Amino acid sequence: MKRYITYTKVFVLLVALGLTSCELDTSPTDAIEKKEVFKTVSGSEKVLNGSWGQLMETFYTYANPGFGSFLRTSDAMGNDVVYQTNKYGFGSHYQFNALYGKGGTNTHSWNLTYKTINNMNNILAYIDDSQGDGGDRRRIKGQAYALRGFMYLHLASSYAFAIDKDPNALTAPIYLQPTTAKSQPGKRATVTELYNQALKDLEEALVLIPEGYARDQKFQIDHNVVLGLLSRGNLYARNWDKAKEYSDRLLAKNDYLMNEVEYKAGFNDANNREWIWGHLQTPDQSSASYQFHYLDVTSKDSYYYSFNADPYFKDLFDEGDYRKSMINWAPDPSADIEKTGVVWMRYAKFKFKAGQIADIVLMRTSEIYLINAEAKARLQDGDAINKLNEVKRARNAVLASNLSGNELLEAIWLERRKELFGEGFSLVDIVRNQKAVVRKKYEHDKIEYSYVVKDEEGKEITKTKLMTANGHYALNFPDKSPFVSNSPYYLYQIPNVEVRENPNL
Repeated sequence: MKRYITYTKVFVLLVALGLTSCELDTSPTDAIEKKEVFKTVSGSEKVLNGSWGQLMETFYTYANPGFGSFLRTSDAMGNDVVYQTNKYGFGSHYQFNALYGKGGTNTHSWNLTYKTINNMNNILAYIDDSQGDGGDRRRIKGQAYALRGFMYLHLASSYAFAIDKDPNALTAPIYLQPTTAKSQPGKRATVTELYNQALKDLEEALVLIPEGYARDQKFQIDHNVVLGLLSRGNLYARNWDKAKEYSDRLLAKNDYLMNEVEYKAGFNDANNREWIWGHLQTPDQSSASYQFHYLDVTSKDSYYYSFNADPYFKDLFDEGDYRKSMINWAPDPSADIEKTGVVWMRYAKFKFKAGQIADIVLMRTSEIYLINAEAKARLQDGDAINKLNEVKRARNAVLASNLSGNELLEAIWLERRKELFGEGFSLVDIVRNQKAVVRKKYEHDKIEYSYVVKDEEGKEITKTKLMTANGHYALNFPDKSPFVSNSPYYLYQIPNVEVRENPNL
C-alpha cells in the first residue's frame, strides 16, 4: 500500500483543479488539500468529478482503458466472446493468462480502485466542514459514499469467490479514512466484510442523495443509480429479499425497455432511455471510447473488431428474436472480400458514433428486471417469470412458461448472457453462481459465405465462396487443465508490489 499512498494526495489536488492526467508526481505532500481543495463544497465536487474522470479515462495500456477494461475483462474470460486471433488487447484474458500473472490488469485495477476510494475518503472526511450550500453538501457526500461503495463492490465480486463458498475468505483491505505516506497499510478483509461495506456505503448514499435530484449528465450518481447498485450488490451478496426490494423500487420508477430500433442503434449513446447510468464521451474527452475498438466488430472505423461471438451463442436465441438477426458470419470489416478466406461470428451490438467516440453503458433497466427475476426466483415468488418475460417480450423472444426452481434460474442466467453480452457481467456471473466456463470447439471448418459485389457497370452480383469459420480456440486453462468452477484463474490477484510492501497482507 505504501507505493500507492505516496501519490494519492497529489492526485487529489490535481483532480480538484480539473486535471485527469495519469502523469502524476510521486512525491508526497502534506495536507494542502484539506486547507484548499476541500474548503468549499464546490471544491469537493471537483474532486468527485475528477475522480470519476480518472477512474473511467485512465489508460494503463491501450488494453486497459479505465474502469471499462474490467468490464471487457469479464466478458473476454466468459463463455460467449471469441477473441479474434492476432489482435491487440484482451487475448491474454481470453486465454486466462492475464489475471493469474498478477501484472497488467491486476495492477491497473488495484491502483484505480484504491485511488478512487482514497479520494472519496478525503471528501467524506472534510465535507461536513466545507463552505457552501447545505443541500449540495449532503448530495455530494452521498455521491462519495456511492462511488466508494461501487469500488468495494468491484473488489468483493472480482477478488474472491462467491460469498456462499466461503464467507470468511480473505480478499482486499478496507480503508475508511484518508491515507498518507505514514499510514499503516491494511490487512485483508473477508469477502463478507467487503460486501457489507459496499452495501453500507450505498445505503448511506440512498439516504443522502435527494430522490428528486435531477442530474445534469448520466455519469452522475442519482437516486436511481444507487437503487440499481443496491439491487446488484445485494444479488451478488445473496441477500435475496433486499435485491427484490431495491429492484422493485427502481422498476416502479423506471421500467422502460428499449425497442428494436434503439437496440440496433449501437449501444453508444447515454441518451438512450433504458440507460440508467453511463459514461459520456465527447471529442475533447474520448479516451474511454477506445473500448469500442474491441467491442465494435462490424465497422471499418474499428481497429481490432475482436470481441466476436461463439457460433453456438447464436443458437441460444429464438427465431424472431431481433437480437439473433444481429449475429452473423462476416470477414474483417476492412478486409478485401475477394481476397480473404476467414470469417468470424460478428455481433453488431456495439458501433462507433461518427468520429470514433462512443458512450460507455454501466447500468440498464433490463439488468434490473433480471436481478428482480433472479431474486424472486430464489424466494419462490411467482412474479419472477413475469419479470423474465418482460425482457423477452421486449426482444420479441419466445416467452418462458411452466418454469420453476433451478430451471427458472437457469433461464434467467441464460437471458442475462443474451441480453448483457459485452457489458461486463460474464465472468462475474460465472464466479458468483459457482459455475465453470463452458466453451466448445466449433465443429465446422468451412462455411459457404454469400456476399455482394458490383461489376464494372455497377450492377450488384451475389457470389458465394467457402470460408474458414472460427469459434473458440482457448478450451482449457493455460496449464491444460479443464475449466472448472471456483478456479483461481477466474480471480483478480493482489499485485506483487502490494504483497511485497504491505506486511499486513
